[in-house]
Amino acid sequence: MSATPVDQSTSPSAAQSVSEVDVWLEAGRDGRTFSYCDSRSLGVGLGDLVAVRLRGRRLQGLVTGCRPIEAGANAADCRVARLNPVDELVQRAAVDPSWRSWLDAMAARCHTSSFRMLKAALPPGWLGQRPCPGPVSRQLWWVERCEPADPPSTLKAARQLELLAELDRRGGGAWQRDLLALGFPSGMIKSLESKGLIRRQRKSEAGPGGSDRTSACVAELESPRPLTDEQRSVVDRFQSLPEGGGLLLWGITGSGKTEVYLQLAAAELVAGRHALLLTPEIGLIPQLVDRCRERFGDQVLEYHSGCTARERVRAWRHCLESDDPLVVVGTRSAVFLPLRPLGLVVLDEEHDNSYKQDSPMPCYHARVMATERVRLQGGRLLLGSATPSLESWSLLRPEGPLVLARLRSRISSQPLPPVRIIDMRHELAEGNKRLISRALMDRLAQLPAKGEQAVVLVPRRGYSTFLSCRSCGEVVMCPHCDVPLTVHGNRGSQQWLRCHWCDHRAAITPSCTSCGSLAFKPFGAGTQRVLERLGEELGDLRLLRFDRDTTGGRDGHRRLLAQFADGEADVLVGTQMLAKGMDLPRVTLAAVLAADGLLHRPDLRAGEQCLQLLLQLAGRAGRAEKPGEVLVQTYSPDHPVIRHLVDGRYERFLEEESALRRQAGLVPFARACLLRLSGESATDTATAGTLLAERIRAGCTAAGWQLLGPAPAPVARVAGRSRWQLLLHGPRESEIPLPSGTGLWEGLPKDVSLAVDPDPLQL
Repeated sequence: MSATPVDQSTSPSAAQSVSEVDVWLEAGRDGRTFSYCDSRSLGVGLGDLVAVRLRGRRLQGLVTGCRPIEAGANAADCRVARLNPVDELVQRAAVDPSWRSWLDAMAARCHTSSFRMLKAALPPGWLGQRPCPGPVSRQLWWVERCEPADPPSTLKAARQLELLAELDRRGGGAWQRDLLALGFPSGMIKSLESKGLIRRQRKSEAGPGGSDRTSACVAELESPRPLTDEQRSVVDRFQSLPEGGGLLLWGITGSGKTEVYLQLAAAELVAGRHALLLTPEIGLIPQLVDRCRERFGDQVLEYHSGCTARERVRAWRHCLESDDPLVVVGTRSAVFLPLRPLGLVVLDEEHDNSYKQDSPMPCYHARVMATERVRLQGGRLLLGSATPSLESWSLLRPEGPLVLARLRSRISSQPLPPVRIIDMRHELAEGNKRLISRALMDRLAQLPAKGEQAVVLVPRRGYSTFLSCRSCGEVVMCPHCDVPLTVHGNRGSQQWLRCHWCDHRAAITPSCTSCGSLAFKPFGAGTQRVLERLGEELGDLRLLRFDRDTTGGRDGHRRLLAQFADGEADVLVGTQMLAKGMDLPRVTLAAVLAADGLLHRPDLRAGEQCLQLLLQLAGRAGRAEKPGEVLVQTYSPDHPVIRHLVDGRYERFLEEESALRRQAGLVPFARACLLRLSGESATDTATAGTLLAERIRAGCTAAGWQLLGPAPAPVARVAGRSRWQLLLHGPRESEIPLPSGTGLWEGLPKDVSLAVDPDPLQL
């Protein structure tokens, strides 16, 4: 399709040789291709990103075709005059043919269009109307160590000495923002500047790919650490894999999996290939990035949603243009980076649900993406975890794509900490109605004297789970979602209500709006309430809160972890973030409050996910010289998950769970697909679900698949939109029996959206 014609005065002369260019633009649901001409001699080619005009709007699109127009013929002159010119070449060779082929295969698997998959893969601003961030670099403060002409008296403040030592470790200088992220206040920096011990100046930051987040490299790179016999065996096993192969590294917490990743990455760099290290959450990025930079210096790049659009574009460009191999650390979106040749892909904590993209479409799992990428493009895959997923475990059969390697011993030679179960029924019977058991209180009180630290997991953030009336039972619900509002508060005892689904906020009324009763109080406990109670009963304890509310902003995770690691707090109270891959050597106690909220969920994977979380948390304790212990509070001490936690035999659980699911024909020994519908009208959404079910029922039956639904989603309304779903269930190796292309969306009302999830986690 041709774009809108341009003024004849801007058209090239007949003597000028130009090319006709097909540009894929964001027009309609799946994008459309329009024809332009390269009349400005930009040298546009296949796979380039270009800026063009469509109906007066400036858009960026992908070049999918390029044909020369021979000069001199009248027809050619007319063709050139009729086409709009390409305005700008944004990025040359932004899309490689083999990378595009892999992306097209993944789009087909996810039942989405190639355009939607491409837009999800590229950094923000590279496709569509939003302007792509330019290469302009900001001026930032650079802090540099210096020797004053008249040295002041010896510094007595320990933190000031630590700051100077940090600058020395980094080769004499660092960006001020990096020092702030490590917990050094701006006032301290200015104080040292006034004493002549440091100087500050404005500089344009220049690091790998021009990333604004790049810290200065350390003066001397860290040498590889000696490997244990187990670690050496894993390295050798991985390096013997063929191209496209994969290894499941099952290593207990503290067994040195990260060192294995680093040494395998180093081998790939020597061979001239890139290494990609993925973590499930942004909170795990700082520790891994710091370790990589200590080992590889400026060859390290980071890429995740916590980076700005400018930073992500620069990182992407650096991957395209770098002549030297790179180590990239990122979350699931980094699996799309254009790294060629790619030698190593690591998914650390491969069992974690955060690798799954649920919405918006495309719905994908980074583990599946990485597996197919190394198979189609080369390289090798390493899946690392102390608690492997049942999906990965099931692929270890002889004909499967994965082989197994184990790390059974901790680097510190300390055994895994013993698990002590506290039966809260007995606590209640003995008159203790507090959130925290007496045993846990006593153990926490001993921490300061012993110079030890603890992490306490609370299933929910906020102050309380919900607000309810004791007289009539009324629960305050979100007006836009079918979920209770969570109570939040601050240190000034001010409280409010907040929805964790749509972020609706409301004030707390003194009485029940239904019956007028004053017996209106919060129920359950969140991180804020636990912190408050610990502060009231153990005033000597220094406390830090680690959840989504406190780790927001730039480098929030790094700042809090640095404070805790530096000994500024005795107890770190947080949500499930605490259990994910953090290395805190002084932690000797890991505690779980209200484990029952994790055990009793109506989900097929509830037991597996709960045991993974508890074992991961247990592994945070006793990672250094001192032994650790784990305390778990529960009202269900005889639950199978709790029994497996105590005996620590996760493999036994996998065997039992595998047998049950295989016998019942459930995932991962079968395949599932979830169709999610969402609309403003509950009636229209339900009707659309019924019509969609009738349209695909015959195909499902013919393919041997079951169709369940339509039915309301577990949370039937979110942000004012009604939600319905259909579940497809069928043989493991078969294709999902859905029509190709846009057939599923035909006939749907305009206000009803449909998402296809080929690997749903919530069943």
